[in-house]
Amino acid sequence: MSFRVTISSIFLLCITKYIFADILDKKKYYPVGSVEERCEKALDFYLTRPDLETEFYRRLEYCINTVKDPSPIGYTTNLIISDFFSKFGVNGRTRMQVHQGVDIIGYANEPILAMADGIVLETSSVECVGPNVVIDHGLSSDNKRLITIYSHTGEYLVKEGEKVKRGNAIAKLPEKIEHPCMARVRHLHVQIGQQYCEKEDKGKWGCQFFIKDLYSSLNPNDFWLDEIGKVRCFEENKIYQSGILTYPFKCNKN
Repeated sequence: MSFRVTISSIFLLCITKYIFADILDKKKYYPVGSVEERCEKALDFYLTRPDLETEFYRRLEYCINTVKDPSPIGYTTNLIISDFFSKFGVNGRTRMQVHQGVDIIGYANEPILAMADGIVLETSSVECVGPNVVIDHGLSSDNKRLITIYSHTGEYLVKEGEKVKRGNAIAKLPEKIEHPCMARVRHLHVQIGQQYCEKEDKGKWGCQFFIKDLYSSLNPNDFWLDEIGKVRCFEENKIYQSGILTYPFKCNKN
């Protein structure tokens, strides 16, 4: 009797998993590039987790209702799900400390762009956070050093010591969401400090995560927003003022 119940339970679980994954996969009625579609694709961790169906819909609703669209007029780009100094994480839960970066959702394998010319200081994976690319983007227009951490990446497209140009693809967003600090939401965390932790200082007091000013970081919005509060997009063959940043994702014309 118990053997039959076990077989039936396994069969039911497999059918449920298949149906749930199929339902999520077929939600093609969301227009490509819409808030709903972008939120859904950032949550594709749940495609293989029918046991977390309720959580998926809760996360999807939270994303749709709270993301910020920083796209310039006439363009569409990636949405911000947890802004600088936000008290809430990408999953809607209250943070232990206010956010010191900006979290931007995106598609699997989507290229992440260098926000300015610079030199790659590190490509390193950290427990919980996953892969990171750290770039020294030089000085801002008001003479602040811009040590930028691009976190929760997938494949690296640059190497340590390499010089990059603004708009170069430096990494991709991951296909699979495997690291706990991503909170089951595919996103890029961008954080800017002024004091880099050299490799020999890693693990020492004040150098647990690439920069010494981890909890007094600079606001990325101060460097990539234009005069009307929209992000500055990278455009090929355009000349940019030294010391300003462009958004780390491509902007597509509507």
